[in-house]
Amino acid sequence: MKIKILGCFGAEMPGYRTTCFKIDDSTLVDAGAITSVLDHHEQIGIRNILVTHAHLDHVKDIPLLADNVIGNISQPVNIISSAEVIAALKEHLLNDKIWPDFTKIPTMENPVLRYREIELETPFKVNNLTVTAVRVNHTVPAVGYIISDDENSFAISGDTASTGRFWELTNETDRIKAVFVETSFPNSMNELAIMSGHLTPEMMNEELKKLNSNDIPIYLYHLKPKFMDVLRDEIASIDDFDISILEQDKTY
Repeated sequence: MKIKILGCFGAEMPGYRTTCFKIDDSTLVDAGAITSVLDHHEQIGIRNILVTHAHLDHVKDIPLLADNVIGNISQPVNIISSAEVIAALKEHLLNDKIWPDFTKIPTMENPVLRYREIELETPFKVNNLTVTAVRVNHTVPAVGYIISDDENSFAISGDTASTGRFWELTNETDRIKAVFVETSFPNSMNELAIMSGHLTPEMMNEELKKLNSNDIPIYLYHLKPKFMDVLRDEIASIDDFDISILEQDKTY
């Protein structure tokens, strides 16, 4: 399994793109940086998008991808998430007001996009991957994902404040090679982090103590670009775990 980091930040500025991870060639986790990064041929190859939640920085390129690939694909792109997340996309994004409903275009029988609702904590297949969605603690319905192939597994927290079940399922998963964990605000903004459903480095450190092992590589993402210097310093002061910050454009 190869994971390319198309975007990994908690806001967008020149040089900083929002969350989007490409697994192998055809599956994405979140859609914050598709059309600004992938060329047309690569966009046509996208078959599945696992969405953690419906906030704009995680879904904004779904409409633009649909516009780019219409007429070039023979099967719909699967938009995969919980029923609540998909309901939000239907009502607020692909609603024929903000953007055309590409789940009906060009025809109902063969649209560009197709919703796929999944049950929480019930493993499902996406190509050669086995995926489990688990509820996390954000301001809107949100999930993290545990993703496995025949050799390895990794977990993605999605946007979350302090949460529980995500760590329990991660501990129960064999062959966990990495955990991607959001860390958005510096420690001085603890109250804002709690209000907005995010983590600070101190809060993230407490979350990692819920893991059964402190040897699992931890990769942090969703850092707010304007706080990068202080976040790097605060993260560097944590030495109980194997922590790195995800690097945009890098393949892991």
